[in-house]
Amino acid sequence: MAAIARTSNGGSPAFRTRATENAVSPHGQSLFDVDERLSVSSALEHSMKSLNTVAVMVALAIATIPEASSHSVKDLEAMLGSREKYFQPIDKPAPHFELQDADGRVVDLAALRGKVVVVHFIYAGCPDICPLHADRIADVQAMVNQSPMKDVVRFVSITTDPKNDTPDVLRAYGGIHGLDAANWLFLTTTPNQPEDTTRKLAEQFGHKFQKTENEYQIHGIVTHVIDKDGRWRANFHGLKFEPANLVVFINALVNDDHKPHGHDERGMWDRLKRLFGS
Repeated sequence: MAAIARTSNGGSPAFRTRATENAVSPHGQSLFDVDERLSVSSALEHSMKSLNTVAVMVALAIATIPEASSHSVKDLEAMLGSREKYFQPIDKPAPHFELQDADGRVVDLAALRGKVVVVHFIYAGCPDICPLHADRIADVQAMVNQSPMKDVVRFVSITTDPKNDTPDVLRAYGGIHGLDAANWLFLTTTPNQPEDTTRKLAEQFGHKFQKTENEYQIHGIVTHVIDKDGRWRANFHGLKFEPANLVVFINALVNDDHKPHGHDERGMWDRLKRLFGS
């Protein structure tokens, strides 16, 4: 089953309640098994406690391993394909969007060219799986922001409930979940767009946020990665992917110059994994 989450009516959203997600990957694998809901939530809490240590390790990995910064993206995709079961490589133009932030500033995909963009769809009134997704994105952002990648990476949350996610709600959401506004945006529809614009955009990214008569939204969980040229390069499905794997993939896109290399794949990967204690 997909997650079922009640839409808010503009009030303060409930956070860290029991997750109900059971998303399915393109291979039909369960990504958020119901029997593991509480253990995953506990694991995410533990992740937050050890975040500073992990962030430093990421920064050290990037600074001390030359192969990590110059490694072929295609080679890394092949390695992740065998090591990260929630990773899905993609290589096609990302769906175009033109939305606005809480202050009414219009942001479109073209304006983000030259940046690696991490996109996910949530809504602030979701009482279960969306808060966990936001927390996971904050974990990844904190790792990235401990390195020079901070200036080249943008994290973009897109609400699927623009009616209730008012500017004040959008502004408050980042602080609640530890998202750094220095390179994070929470986008919604512009005044002249239909209310379902962002839900239709989510469909273009391959998944649905389906509203029901009882003000629920039924949806899955996917984190999308767009490269500096505006190409959609990967999905990370569910919440059980290793954040370090997403950070390493982001780093490869940041440093991708489309040139071949001669580095040893296994040596680079193994040293990175040892730094992360995996």
